[in-house]
Amino acid sequence: MGTAKRIFKNTVYLSIAEVVSRVLQFIVMLYAARLLGKTDFGKFSFALSLSLIAIVLADLGINTLLVREISRNKNQAGKYFANAFSVKVLLSAVAFVAIAAILDMMNYPHDTRYIVYIVWMFTILSTFTELFYSIYRAFEMMFYDAFLKITRMIILTALSLYLLFNSYGVFAFSYAFVIVEFIIVIIALAIALKNFIKFKIEFDVSFVKALLKKAAPFGLAFVFGSIYFFIGSVMLSKMKGDAEVAIYSVAYNTALAILFIPTVYTNAIYPVLSRYYHQSRKELNVLYERSFKYLYIIGLPISVGLYLLAGRVINFFYGKEYSASAIALQIIAWYLFIKFLNFLLGIILSSIDRQDKRMLGQGVTAVFNVALNLLLIPKFGFIGAALATFFTEIFLFLIYYWYVSRSLYFYNFVGVLFKPALASALMLLFIKFTGFGLALTVILSSIVYFVVIFIFKTLDKNDYEILRKIFKNEKVQAVK
Repeated sequence: MGTAKRIFKNTVYLSIAEVVSRVLQFIVMLYAARLLGKTDFGKFSFALSLSLIAIVLADLGINTLLVREISRNKNQAGKYFANAFSVKVLLSAVAFVAIAAILDMMNYPHDTRYIVYIVWMFTILSTFTELFYSIYRAFEMMFYDAFLKITRMIILTALSLYLLFNSYGVFAFSYAFVIVEFIIVIIALAIALKNFIKFKIEFDVSFVKALLKKAAPFGLAFVFGSIYFFIGSVMLSKMKGDAEVAIYSVAYNTALAILFIPTVYTNAIYPVLSRYYHQSRKELNVLYERSFKYLYIIGLPISVGLYLLAGRVINFFYGKEYSASAIALQIIAWYLFIKFLNFLLGIILSSIDRQDKRMLGQGVTAVFNVALNLLLIPKFGFIGAALATFFTEIFLFLIYYWYVSRSLYFYNFVGVLFKPALASALMLLFIKFTGFGLALTVILSSIVYFVVIFIFKTLDKNDYEILRKIFKNEKVQAVK
């Protein structure tokens, strides 16, 4: 199968999985916010954010490294997996000690700690699930990745909604995540053993040292990334209480539901970018340029539309109890299209063996984000956390773009900005001066945007030729 065709198929698989899982995840969190109430939902959101920061200590970038290394040498898949599995067991124990110490140091009440420990079990299991995903992605067999994500969310949604609607409370709701993830780990193991690896326990000290050394830049990058991604909820919890965490989390979760788009695309092209770095810099540059353009074209109107419709979105999904979340969502909306581009720039750095630069960028950004939160949350609460999120993403983009320009080549993207911006402005006017319902407004405004994109010929002959090559199973490369 040709490279372009394989990218297309894997993107389709991951797109379906991400759409289904994100929609179901959104439904679960929607009803959790409504039925648990602000206090308990705030506690759960804090537990999830803290656990997702700490879980990186149980991975240290191993999952991402395995995608790159196994995609280059598939014969070593079993050895990489066995040693990575052993390391994760040890690191998980270390991470648990760290999270217990944090909770003790911050003097959280018993019920909050209990919720954190339950959610922690879920995140530990999920890091092993991600280990299996790394195997599937390295072999560019994203079908299994997609299958497991959909299965997980169907089971979790059914179980969670049953528990929520029958008023079992936040503890039972948290346990649902653990039960479902355990099932998924077992299924993922069975698939991996049948198709990709042989089961064995291995701990090759020299191999593990080399593995951790290579993974360290990825791991530190993810540590720093997790800090700036989730630290707002943790700091809000301590400074302003559970209710403000809930208000902020409603806005943040709404934005996160949309991030399946860059997630799907960058996961699909990551192994391809890694190969191109060694095989064809020309094709690597083409894929970088086109990806930047496509993600900007898709991300910008989402930011504009969500900014204008934030109040209606919050009231429609969450009700008047969370009306205060609208202003946070308006701020976070502008973070989205920049986040789309940062997904790409980050994966570019990893694929060209510049994970050290990615790590450094994430580290500086994490410090910047914590400083902003310390400055803004005491004065503005959840609005301050939203502002910190927005400005942090701009800061990260500047760092990433500078590193990619120096390490790969300078891509002058100014030429792709104007037409999507003008189309977004016309879409904005359509939303502003029409009075349709929320769903119809979203549909019609999207049509307006893409019609204008087409009329302005935003996609040039290279874009159409690349699309043609995808369906004709040919390589993606520059068109003369």
